[in-house]
Amino acid sequence: MGKLFDICSKDGISFGGSKVKFRWKLMIVTMLIVSFSFGFGGMLLIQYSYEASIKQEKKSARGSYEMILRMLKEIDEMDDTYQNQTFVSVLKRLNRQRLLRDSSIRLLKEEDGVVQWKQPLYYNRENDNFRNSSGFSSKQGKAVIFKNKNKVFYQITSKITYGKETMVFQGSYDISEVYETRHQQLISFRKIFMVVIGMEIILSYFLASILTRPLQKLSQVSKQIADGDYSVRVSVNTKDEIGELSINFNYMTEQLVEKLMKLDQLLKNQEEFMGSLAHEMKTPLTSIIGYADLMRMENLSEEEQKEACGYIYSEGKRLQNLSLKLMNLLVLKNQEFQMKKQNLVPMIHEVISSMQYRLQEQKILVNLNLKPTICEVEADLLKSLILNLVDNSLKSMNVGGILTIECCPAQEGAKIYVSDTGCGMPKGELDKITEAFYRVDKSRSRKQGGVGLGLALCKEVVRIHKGNMEFISQEEKGTTAIITIGGGHYEKTD
Repeated sequence: MGKLFDICSKDGISFGGSKVKFRWKLMIVTMLIVSFSFGFGGMLLIQYSYEASIKQEKKSARGSYEMILRMLKEIDEMDDTYQNQTFVSVLKRLNRQRLLRDSSIRLLKEEDGVVQWKQPLYYNRENDNFRNSSGFSSKQGKAVIFKNKNKVFYQITSKITYGKETMVFQGSYDISEVYETRHQQLISFRKIFMVVIGMEIILSYFLASILTRPLQKLSQVSKQIADGDYSVRVSVNTKDEIGELSINFNYMTEQLVEKLMKLDQLLKNQEEFMGSLAHEMKTPLTSIIGYADLMRMENLSEEEQKEACGYIYSEGKRLQNLSLKLMNLLVLKNQEFQMKKQNLVPMIHEVISSMQYRLQEQKILVNLNLKPTICEVEADLLKSLILNLVDNSLKSMNVGGILTIECCPAQEGAKIYVSDTGCGMPKGELDKITEAFYRVDKSRSRKQGGVGLGLALCKEVVRIHKGNMEFISQEEKGTTAIITIGGGHYEKTD
């Protein structure tokens, strides 16, 4: 019993050799899932917001940059005020007209990258808002993001032609606010995440406690059963998988207890049988030895010698009958039999004839209602079956009574009825009487030489014929045995 429940321990349920309670495992798993989901979801949301803001800032910066390029192109195509002016003078004029107030731009020579003119952002004049010009690329529309003095800028570079001049035009736009916003979001998210973790620890603990409470009950009950208290059951009324587990556990326990009770009863029956067998063997052996010793030591008359020999003979036959029944019970379980088509009526008559002396001695009236019945049987086994049934009926009747035997064809073979007007049996005994070693009235059976093997032999004979045997009985009114047998070739069982 202990091995059956060694999955449960005093400190909790063990999984995979781990000593950590299932409650803590559930709590840890819940925290990991929630933490990962919340953390990943929050970081994903912040990243999505950041990328959307960056995209919007880039779009706005490029729009402003392209607007200046269009203005310069339009001025280049004019024939009035701006004609014959350099890039620098045009940009200075545009700056004085505050048309470049939201832009930080500069103009460089294409050949050597020397800055010709620059206009920092009006709100950030103290900083150099441009990336180092050394090694600059003049690729048309090239854009880079760089950091300078805790500020982040988005810089766009293009080549432009004004009149006969070809210059490199760069625009730089401060996008630090986007990065600062993301930084503040991350700080806020960390604070919120810590609060959520704290709340999660408390909630997951209570949740794990509630969910594992039925398992704790199951563990406690299993420990009690393992200690030998088979009366306890799990009282879990939930309709989930744990409820099903509890129902199945209770069912398993009931089946286990039932099997243990049967095993215990079988052991008791076997112990009782061994005691009865020892007694049955001891009594005739004592008589045989006593009378043999008497004949050896004393000078007996011829009549006394005959009497002693009669006692020795009867007790010897008693031992022989006992040993034959034990041997037959073992043989029937392990032997193969060949069936032949035979008429059952002559067999029944033969059995009745062999027991005529006992029938007359007990003044038993025999009623036979036998219809010609032919089926495939093993003759000796069938005779043994009927003989044991008749013998059992005779033991239930003292002096006087009626023995009725009926035989008739059946759909799958034959039916045999053996009825008596004996003492009958309690209803609760009917399911047990075919068990080896079992006797209804122990004192009566011992007195009449029975050890509870006759009906066990009958049960094996019926099994070999692939039939069925049932009993109908009323106390003080009698018993009827109903035998159904079939035909064919039958193999031994393991």
